[in-house]
Amino acid sequence: MLNTYAPSQYERLDARGRFVEILAEGQWEAVIHGSMKQDSVMGNHYHLLTRVYFYLIRGEVTTRLLRLSDGERRSHTLHSGEGMYLEPGVAHAIHFDQPGEFIVVKSLKYNPDEPDTYDFDVANDTPPADFTVSTIPLGSASA
Repeated sequence: MLNTYAPSQYERLDARGRFVEILAEGQWEAVIHGSMKQDSVMGNHYHLLTRVYFYLIRGEVTTRLLRLSDGERRSHTLHSGEGMYLEPGVAHAIHFDQPGEFIVVKSLKYNPDEPDTYDFDVANDTPPADFTVSTIPLGSASA
């Protein structure tokens, strides 16, 4: 099954405020903070090597996922304070149903010489003209 939803592991509320542990595993090279306008789409691509953790600070998004190795699809709505993993070999598109603020954590930092980002219009099921499933290395489409 294509299961990537990742609920927060720990939350503490006290008189000072709120503390939420949003990620408690993995090796990561890049942390990105950003915001998107309503009806914007982020992604519409996949990675062969990079594992991504997407955490929604504020807003609501609808994610569309397509595991390239077997065609399994999943759609999921994330609300403020929720996150999910985007595994290598899974094409993804994140539609911002509301204005949103997010954090993206990546296992590999962006390298403009080797970007590890491959276009794939998940919303319209439109891969690039040269796309074949054989371009996905075995074992890279983990759930």
